[in-house]
Parts: sequence; structure tokens; C-alpha cells
Amino acid sequence: MINIYDFICSKASYFDQLKFGDKGDIFIDNLCPIQEKKARAWSHKNCLMYVVQGVKGYGSLNQYHQTQKHQLLFIRKGGIILHQYFQEPYRALIFMFDDAVIKEFISEYPTLVQSASLKGIDYSNQQPITVLNSNSFVKSIFISSLDYLKNPTTESTISLEIKFKELFINILRDKHSNMFATYLSWLCHTSEATFIKLMRENCHYNFTTKELAKIACMSLSTFKRTFIRILGVTPGKWLHDQRITTAIALLCNTDNSISEIAFDLGYNDTAAFSKSFKDTTKMNPTDYRKNSISDPK
Repeated sequence: MINIYDFICSKASYFDQLKFGDKGDIFIDNLCPIQEKKARAWSHKNCLMYVVQGVKGYGSLNQYHQTQKHQLLFIRKGGIILHQYFQEPYRALIFMFDDAVIKEFISEYPTLVQSASLKGIDYSNQQPITVLNSNSFVKSIFISSLDYLKNPTTESTISLEIKFKELFINILRDKHSNMFATYLSWLCHTSEATFIKLMRENCHYNFTTKELAKIACMSLSTFKRTFIRILGVTPGKWLHDQRITTAIALLCNTDNSISEIAFDLGYNDTAAFSKSFKDTTKMNPTDYRKNSISDPK
């Protein structure tokens, strides 16, 4: 899978971009170069994205959202499935940023987040893509930030960081941003629930343990210790079991083709999926589906 952040940073001649802050956060003018109709991607950075033109689908195993012009999205770090539409070029302005930046913002403006948060809401069941209210001020922040890409200077990076804070403040002052504020507040509690949610959101992608550690903002050794302490098994074993369990549910409860299920669960091809599935269940996916239909439980 493509790491979107790393890919963009490596293509500075293609993407207009400017880093700000001290954690590699970045502002991008994204004219999407991907040609596949459906592609898997991921990032260890969160995204605030303003759609300038075109249509794209962003999805996970349990969620799908098709963008609209002038829409504002928050996309949590981790894996995502991109659905491409080619009626017109797709362009979006994107801030990509670490969880650490969110925590710093909350420590600086605690009352703003607390007043906007929903009380008694469990964020653990919320989806990774959130549509936010896009008002004229939000649009102006994104559009005016383009000037810093055209004339990058040290002052530009400082000004861009201020713009980013203005964007957060404006979003949180909006009465429709309660769930986003709740997520920000929830994120600051580095609990087991936070870790488990992050793993469950990303267990259906073909991540290496090193990539998952990067998403979790941990060293590889710390991630492995944390994973075993919280979930009781190694990352590789848990991820494999989760994918097979989900495959069984999709085979029994949906009409998705075997190739679609293989893609959605992060396998490189149908053959790799079938082998992994048969090694575990002693049946290939097609026979398992037929058996579940003829002998429902």
C-alpha cells in the first residue's frame, strides 16, 4: 500500500507542499495522480481536507463517503480505500498532522474542546471519516494558505502554523462539530480503548508490524510489548485471525465476489487470500460460502 504522506513528500516537484511546525506536518495542494479506479493507501498522519473540485470516494470496510465540491473532511490516520472517478480532475487542499499536534492544541485551548465535546459519548464505535461543516471562513483559510506554497519562506511556515490553529478553532466553534471535538478529547486519553480502536480500524489492511507501530506513534519494540499486553497475542497472529474472521462474515452475509473480499481485506490477489483462508479453515472461500448457504446456522 502507498503511504500517502511519504509519497507526497517524495514528489515535491509534482505536489505543491510546505511543511510547518516541528513534527513534519504539511499543507498540500493535491491534484490526484492515481489512475486506478480502486486503490489502497494509508498514512500515519491525520488529514483535514477541503475539496476544491472533482469527486473521490474514501472508504473502509464499514464506511464509504463520496466527496462533494467545497466539502470539509477529517480522515483519521491509518488505512483507507480510495475510489476514483474521472469525470473531472480531483483537487483537494490538505493539512496532514500528527496526534501530538492535536494534544498540544487541546492543552493550549482546553475549554474550547471541553465546551464542544459531547458528554457521555463513547467514540470507540465512530467511523474514521467525519464530514465537518465547511463555512466561508474555513474556505478562506484553505484558499489563503495557497499563497504560502507559492512563496515559501521561514515566515510562511510560521504563518501556516497560525492558519492551522485558526482552522481548528473555527471548526470547534461550529455547533455541528461536537463529534469531532469528542474525538479530539477522547484521543488525549492514551488508554487501552484508544489502542484497540486503532488496531480494529486497521486490521483489515495488509500492514506490517512496523507500519502499525508507525501509525500508533510507537517504536517497534514498544508497540509489540503494548500489543501483547493489551490483546494477549502477537500482532501477526491477531491480524491474521481478524482478517479470516471478517472474511467468513463477508462470505456468509454478503454477495461480494471472492476478488472483492480479497481486495477489501488487503490481500495482493485472490490466490493469496484463498491460500490463507484454506490454511486456516481447511476449505477454500468458494466452498465455504456454498457450505454456509446449504447449511445455515
